[in-house]
Amino acid sequence: MLQHNTAVGGGLQDHLGINYLYRATEPTLNGTLGSWRGRLAAGLRFVLQRAGPLSLSVNQMGGLVRSGPGLERPDTQLYFSPLSYSTDYVGRRPLLKPDPWPGFILGFNPCRPTSTGRIDIASPDPTQPPRIQPNYLGTAADVAGVLAGARLIGRLQQTPALRGLTLGPPAVDPAALTDDALLADFRARSGTVYHPCGSCRMAPEGQGGVVDASLRVHGVQGLRVVDASVFPNVTSANTQAPTVMLAWRAAGLIFAGR
Repeated sequence: MLQHNTAVGGGLQDHLGINYLYRATEPTLNGTLGSWRGRLAAGLRFVLQRAGPLSLSVNQMGGLVRSGPGLERPDTQLYFSPLSYSTDYVGRRPLLKPDPWPGFILGFNPCRPTSTGRIDIASPDPTQPPRIQPNYLGTAADVAGVLAGARLIGRLQQTPALRGLTLGPPAVDPAALTDDALLADFRARSGTVYHPCGSCRMAPEGQGGVVDASLRVHGVQGLRVVDASVFPNVTSANTQAPTVMLAWRAAGLIFAGR
């Protein structure tokens, strides 16, 4: 059965983030995870005790904050990682290696992007990758969110607490760059926070929807979609918990025959 719906693959949204790397005045996990001996010790500690750095997220701190005092709700998600590493690479992504000095990362992503993109089949050959057009920063609101987040990082790094933990500003200093330079750096270095969703939106078919409120594909019998692609828009924070909630709801609908 074929069902034509141009909304399939559309409505794609994601969180786009960036990291700023700092040299630290105190030891960080670079010293632990920067050598094979340290990695093996951390691995054994995790296997035997379920403890140590490998038992935690790479981003051990963070939060949802307002980038400015006049906002009614948080608009920026912050990330803190007690190690530093470069994500610059060409072609296949290599295994990440910590920098050979004490360092840490501060990063952010705007919470509520308004840009939408598409993901489509690019070839009848299933081994070929799909065509992904994220259309990041496609609206003025998204550009403003990036600048607000970068300026917030710039203010944080100038607080007495962080100034005492760093040897100076990062190589790309968000407190010193112009708006144009900040935006150019963000376009060059930013990357997905791995929250893609919305390409099979839950909405009426006439409003760009692919599935209905029971996750059934419009116009197709016996087919549902149960993952983050059905989100009407990207959630303001991480997508894992909402996806688990969606799966729980879908299981109930399926068992109930609805």
